[in-house]
Amino acid sequence: MNRDLLDLAGRLTAERQPYALATVVRSERPTSGKPGNMALVSSDGVMHGWIGGSCTRSEVIRHALETLDQGEPRLLAFGSSPGRPDDLVPVPMSCSSGGKVEVHVNPVLPAPVLVVAGSSPVAVALVRLGGAMGYTTVAETSDDEALAEASDEVVEDLAETAARYAERPRGWRLYGVVATMGRRDERSLAELAAAAPDYLGVIASPTRMEEVRRVLVAHGADAEEISRVRGPAGLDIGAESPEEIAVSILAEIVQIEAQPGESRGVERGDASGDMSRDKEATSEHATEEQATDPVCGMTVSVAGSPSSVFEGEPVYFCCEGCMTRFNATPESFAPGLADGAP
Repeated sequence: MNRDLLDLAGRLTAERQPYALATVVRSERPTSGKPGNMALVSSDGVMHGWIGGSCTRSEVIRHALETLDQGEPRLLAFGSSPGRPDDLVPVPMSCSSGGKVEVHVNPVLPAPVLVVAGSSPVAVALVRLGGAMGYTTVAETSDDEALAEASDEVVEDLAETAARYAERPRGWRLYGVVATMGRRDERSLAELAAAAPDYLGVIASPTRMEEVRRVLVAHGADAEEISRVRGPAGLDIGAESPEEIAVSILAEIVQIEAQPGESRGVERGDASGDMSRDKEATSEHATEEQATDPVCGMTVSVAGSPSSVFEGEPVYFCCEGCMTRFNATPESFAPGLADGAP
């Protein structure tokens, strides 16, 4: 890694911005990328550094952004051959010159943010244990000095805080816990839900939680969203003390995060806290429009990619070389067009 890349990684880390590091770990000629070449992909999809030419660039960026969303590294094998390990993700090699290259993509994510509503003893235990786990802890303003001292940040307006975190970049993890213990549970839940956290739980008995759900639905909240809220929050480990309850909740967060595909949190609502969904709105985390290069099979971004037209429809390519080959004999690549539409 060169000095400029180290400086950039350090700056993004200090700013709590997620990024992915892509490193060439193996190559076979002819390839321009050599073992040890490294690049950094920021959360906006910009690549800094060098891992080779255009044959690998767009696919590495695409996979890098996916690792930021999923939080798991992956090993890409461009032009892989049979018999390679199962943990490799095969990727078509678009370069006509051939060659093979393996690139390890590792996401570097900021510490998860744990927002705790309420000033109960359980809230104090949550921010203390969450801090010990490396989370950035956020608590509401209160007269409880222990809570204020244990938190990384103390806020006055929970709805405003939720609106701020709703605009978080991809790769951030946000956990919310309502620890108001019966006081304004519904309002705090609605406010935190507007941030669409990866985990949202309420400390309440089953009976009280059913009442919370009824009240929110009566005020127009989406019943499906409410059903995804964890309540009572925490794993059933027989917890009794505030510290034990905090352990059970943090253990549930760890369990959910460790299970790919597990339903997390709720859908993004609006900052007013009514938990209603805007079906016309699009998340900033939405995947950019993509297409498949019919020549090499590579997935490419529609924006900025070379393109041509076939039978009145646009066709996108990873590079000028693939576009030239296509334009020479477009009919021969027609079967690949079925997967090439954006």
